[in-house]
Amino acid sequence: MVTIKDVARIAGVSPSTVSRVIKDHEGISASTKKKVRKIMEEIGYAPNIAARNLVTNQANTIGLVIKSGMHEVNLNPFYSEVNLGVSETCRQKGFSTLTTSATDDASLLAEVKELISSRQVDGFILLYSKEGDPVAEFLSSSGFPFVVIGKDIHNDQEAIYVDNDNVQAAVSITELLIRKGYSEITMIVDNDVFAVATDRIRGFEAAMHEAGLSNSCRVVKCGNEEGALGRMLDSLFEDAGPEALLTLDGVLNARVISHLYKMKIRIPKDVATATFSDSLLTKFAAPPQTVVDIFPKELGKEAGSEIITLIKDEDKLKRNITVPTRIIERRSTQKEEVR
Repeated sequence: MVTIKDVARIAGVSPSTVSRVIKDHEGISASTKKKVRKIMEEIGYAPNIAARNLVTNQANTIGLVIKSGMHEVNLNPFYSEVNLGVSETCRQKGFSTLTTSATDDASLLAEVKELISSRQVDGFILLYSKEGDPVAEFLSSSGFPFVVIGKDIHNDQEAIYVDNDNVQAAVSITELLIRKGYSEITMIVDNDVFAVATDRIRGFEAAMHEAGLSNSCRVVKCGNEEGALGRMLDSLFEDAGPEALLTLDGVLNARVISHLYKMKIRIPKDVATATFSDSLLTKFAAPPQTVVDIFPKELGKEAGSEIITLIKDEDKLKRNITVPTRIIERRSTQKEEVR
């Protein structure tokens, strides 16, 4: 399929310039318009109708795309906090939001294409980043405005990325556990597809290696099918279990500490627990959980502001925005108080 990037490469201009030519933007010179249109005709590029008419048929709506295939989407406080941040910013600027999700990539891409073709949205915010994502690839190739809450894994010059430094966040929480005297540490993940997971795993392993604890560093992936987590934890603690568990996010953490309770494993007396992303799940857990606060509402606010600015100015400088993190230490890792 011929894309807007192909036209831009041959014409020697940016994809945003091609998009503005499609919309007959007055800021583009007549000679550039003529050259780009000639190339479009020669290589058989058919511009997206919705994108071409975006300026005059604006919906004042931003589409939020949730990562597909994740069973806990409706339960995960991260998404509700991000959504709140996006919605607040959009409302202040006269935009509404529309959320779309699906159980697989193909269905998600179909939903996105339908929203564009029916002119229901002016731009998208993707609440994830992963290799080979068909939605991001389609939006980039078609020149449709989008912002990603996640890592720029493709060095994409046509998108804006808003994220935490998840590698450093994982290093920091792992170093805290090590300083508190824990050396046998296991990280539990329920997926390793998305960039946030791979970065947190990388930070955990780097911190353990730096401390000379590579032999005590273990990453365990559990499936999402019923009973998989329980079987994994039963196996993990069959003999001498780890001294500390680091989980990928708050929802997985809640599932872990629930099963530990059934196993009569006490936190932090028998094992310490820590995770990423603060919420009511972690604040009011028994015991309250030590976390890396990733400020999801701020991620949403930044993404909302950036997508609206991008819609209004296609030549806006594409950039990567990093929202800082902080560690909140709670009872779940307070080894010295109970031993």
